[in-house]
Amino acid sequence: MRVLIRADASPAIGSGHVARCLTLAQVLRQQGAEVAFACRRLPGNRLAALQAEGFPTFALPEFYTDENPRLGIEAPLPWQADIAALQEALVDQPAFDWVLVDHYGLDHQWQSAARRWAPRIAAIDDLANRRHAADLLLDQNFSGSAEAYAGLYGTQCRTLFGPHFALLREEFRRPPILIRPQAQRLLVNFGGFDAAGQTHKAMLALADLHELQVDFVAGSGNPDWQAMQMLAADRPNWHLHSYVNDFAGLLAEADLCLGAGGGTSWERAVLGVPTLCITVAGNQQANARLLAEAGAHLYLGPCEQVEVGQLRDAVKLMLGNPGLRHSLAARARKLVDGLGSQRVAAALFAAAVRLRPATLDDARLLFDGRNSDLVRRWSQQPEAIDWWNHVQWLEACLSDPQCLLLIAELPDGPLGMLRYDREGGQAEVSIYLFAGRFGLGWGQVLLEQGEACLLRHWPDVQRLRAQVLSNNQVSLSLFRRAGYRQGACEFTRMLKEHLDD
Repeated sequence: MRVLIRADASPAIGSGHVARCLTLAQVLRQQGAEVAFACRRLPGNRLAALQAEGFPTFALPEFYTDENPRLGIEAPLPWQADIAALQEALVDQPAFDWVLVDHYGLDHQWQSAARRWAPRIAAIDDLANRRHAADLLLDQNFSGSAEAYAGLYGTQCRTLFGPHFALLREEFRRPPILIRPQAQRLLVNFGGFDAAGQTHKAMLALADLHELQVDFVAGSGNPDWQAMQMLAADRPNWHLHSYVNDFAGLLAEADLCLGAGGGTSWERAVLGVPTLCITVAGNQQANARLLAEAGAHLYLGPCEQVEVGQLRDAVKLMLGNPGLRHSLAARARKLVDGLGSQRVAAALFAAAVRLRPATLDDARLLFDGRNSDLVRRWSQQPEAIDWWNHVQWLEACLSDPQCLLLIAELPDGPLGMLRYDREGGQAEVSIYLFAGRFGLGWGQVLLEQGEACLLRHWPDVQRLRAQVLSNNQVSLSLFRRAGYRQGACEFTRMLKEHLDD
């Protein structure tokens, strides 16, 4: 699978768009995809960093003809010029399977035009203020919802809304921090650019808290860098970082964090780091407010409304209040499990899933899959199956014209098993995933693609049924989402081709 990502970075835009796309790109590459980036050569662009990560890049002009360079972040780009620049950059490039765009200035017009390079378009957004012509729409924020985006995407668009899909790097999947009676270490981070100058404000607020260990993470391009160096020079408990190789590790050492309301919200949440949040951009405010209402952090307000004294008082409140910090951490961790990047990658890879008939060569694969603890726990027959009986069962399935046994595969290996047992005009479906594929949304993909394969094989089947244990909440939810109707003991689904029969 080939994916082209269109995103920009600059002091005005920030580095968050490229950062979260890079996280997704790394997961896609691990699963066998080829990923490239197209970015404008704006001041502070991340082209060199992307190249250092091994991703091909296409550099677009900083400004387009007749474009006013002073236009703000919310102003739409001249999408025709952006498409033309991309056309020139992509000359002689093979087609892509997906074009993914993460840019507030590019809307449905750009997305429709970008289909010349790929049959499918994905969009990442968190503003819900413009129309999308996408096949997949992601908003990882707490504020992302079908209601917020009502009327802004088509009926065929798949949506991924909420922090369940937060794009987090693998290094953030680690145990939560320990909540100590007295907080001793604070981390301050307002992004790679911090054009709003909140790191410097934090230094002024913390200047009298001499016993507190503080890590300030702010790029050397920060507008207050020299002033911050002077403030930190004679304070041995302060550490000013222009770059951190292991941000997840540094965050995991903190008792408390002070930061903005962007993507780092989910990095703090998954580690359970109690947080004081100050938003530095308008698009962060709704998410920050909803997280505060959920008890997942304390929101102090937009940066222009937070004074140094208020910030100092809020930090003091949190330092000696372990009950409050514990509550914030526990509620935040319930929102994020660190697997969002894998779930989004699964949604993109859904088109690359291949279903094939099983053969005797799959005996070991199916044996190990069926006997895994997680599969047996929710099976109608939870006992382990011995090899001899398994081989006999497989031979019987393969020779039975009323049984359709399928293996689902991805470019990086096998995914899961589907079995349909036909009886007249109905078929019973059985499904399980192989090790390492659980919890990422693959079950729904398999059911959707398996249904299409079933109708090609048996076009006269009218009804599907599935038996699920009453306490198997994951499978119950899966079949509901797939359009099955729950009865007393089983799920059933009428196939669209036969609804009018």
